[in-house]
Amino acid sequence: MKVNMPAAKAAPAQPTSRRWLYPTLLAIIYISWFSYMILANRWELFQEYWPVSLTMTLGSFVAGATAEGGAAVAFPVFTKVLHIPSSDARTFGLMIQAVGMTMAGVMIYAQRVRTLPKVITMVSVGGIFGQLIGTYLFTIPNPYPKILFTFIATAFGVAMIISRWFIHWEPRSELPAWDNRHRALFLLVGVLGGSFAAQTGSGIDMLTFIVLTLAFGINEKISTPTTVVIMGLNSVVGFFLHGVISQDIGIAWNYWLVAVPIVILGAPFGAYFASKVHRDGIIKFLLFLIGLELVTTLWLIPFNNLTQLIVTATAVAICAVLFWTMLSYRKKHVPMGDA
Repeated sequence: MKVNMPAAKAAPAQPTSRRWLYPTLLAIIYISWFSYMILANRWELFQEYWPVSLTMTLGSFVAGATAEGGAAVAFPVFTKVLHIPSSDARTFGLMIQAVGMTMAGVMIYAQRVRTLPKVITMVSVGGIFGQLIGTYLFTIPNPYPKILFTFIATAFGVAMIISRWFIHWEPRSELPAWDNRHRALFLLVGVLGGSFAAQTGSGIDMLTFIVLTLAFGINEKISTPTTVVIMGLNSVVGFFLHGVISQDIGIAWNYWLVAVPIVILGAPFGAYFASKVHRDGIIKFLLFLIGLELVTTLWLIPFNNLTQLIVTATAVAICAVLFWTMLSYRKKHVPMGDA
């Protein structure tokens, strides 16, 4: 007797709208960019600002593949190598990430890469207030933005080392039961991170990553694309504040024009690459960049001022307390081995 077995259900096909979203946006941006460059005849910008294009070749890949953002490459290179003022480097970082990391976020969405939508929502809302605070209420004079960026990046690197090699727990893929405490925590992370990003062009992504990995043990391959989306959205806010409200973009507009055609390919490629490789490869690559950033800061910025030493010592102490607090929370509230 022949028994007809039910056919196996095929995997749901990717929606057409999702599949074509990135190519469509890519075509729109390229057509708009080429039209402007031809009509305004701005091709000479590449001859003058080619170091910016070269910098963002690596910077865009880092933006999509890691939780550091494109400004993690652009800000130190601009301020230390190209001797561009911190304010212009910051503004450019926000402008270029608003395009590159947003496109990386589109790629993440199109490829169905795992993220944490609730975290993205709360941190992004807090990041709006943080950008407003950091742009209009509390600004840091030179050379402190350079120092601040270095110690945020270094704290980020230390957090990755602790999370990966000193805490022998299986990485989690979900947060514990979502409640008002988590909403308040990630709202605060957004406010603080947005304030940092308003000074250096990056920070909200790194701070979110630190909290997700140290306090909750979230897998880096989930927390990284989550922070890429967050940094892209926060950069859009920063771009709007400087371009529409303050109208103080200035020379950063020229930098942006020579970098746009690179980052809209590089950042999405970085996001795609990160989704395919082992998390240890991403971590080691990031640690190399962070180590280079720390060494160049200590080498190029002389700490011969008492105020600078006090600020540096305070930053280190705050990071130490922050790490201890998050690790203590994780031990009390996050079950071990819950992957």
